[in-house]
Amino acid sequence: MPPTSPTEKSPRQSQWIGVGRAVGGAFVFGLPLMMTMEMWWMGFYIHPLRLLVLVLISLPVLISVSSVIGFRESRQWLDNIIDVFVAYAFGFVISAMALFLFNTITWNNFIEINYQIVMLQAIPASFGALLARSEIGSGEHDSSAERGGIDHLAVLAIGAIYLAFNVAPTEEIQLIAIQMTSWHQLALFITTLVIMYIFSEAGSFSSGSTSTKKTKLSVTLSYSCTAFAVAFMVSILMLWVFGRTDGLAFPQIVSNTIVMLFPAGIGAAAARLII
Repeated sequence: MPPTSPTEKSPRQSQWIGVGRAVGGAFVFGLPLMMTMEMWWMGFYIHPLRLLVLVLISLPVLISVSSVIGFRESRQWLDNIIDVFVAYAFGFVISAMALFLFNTITWNNFIEINYQIVMLQAIPASFGALLARSEIGSGEHDSSAERGGIDHLAVLAIGAIYLAFNVAPTEEIQLIAIQMTSWHQLALFITTLVIMYIFSEAGSFSSGSTSTKKTKLSVTLSYSCTAFAVAFMVSILMLWVFGRTDGLAFPQIVSNTIVMLFPAGIGAAAARLII
């Protein structure tokens, strides 16, 4: 049996490297929210149905993203599903450990409350565990894999969900929306579109396409419109899940949506460059 090259990793080494990346990714992506007071409070009064909807929507997105940058070089659905549940397990355990150390989840709380607090934190932490291969790993995944329609939408959604998740639970969304005038809202909306277009343009250059200028413009506009549609739906979802639309008049909901679109839109458009 030929000796293993110094640059080659044994299966056991690869497994431990995967575990290390998952733990590191869960901490890097999840820790800011683990230390956010609004996320703790949200666990006390979020409706279980809203939490369930958020989990059910994130599952297919993560499964599709796993086919692009999972823990293993595989595009088999079973492998991708296993990867996602492993990422959720890492996110849940790490979130529970951190929140216990912060004395946020205690024996005095009802078990349902502790579960909701941890599960809310575990969702972004699981994103980090799964995305660790792209962000802090070798990055040697098949970049052409995300060109498929479903994978393409999943990459957009994961970027929008992650950035929106960081601000959706906070009171600042409503505070910013209240203090903005109509002109500020219009300016923010236009700025969001411009930034999304710039990221989309940068993504078309990074893909190395040799298409004509006219074709590139068409592709960039198509990508920008798709990213905007995904970011808009994610914004509405996040506002609803975290109760930022409850009891508000339509103009207030529009204002909150414009504010939420800023991080969600940037996350969606930038995801093509990052993932």
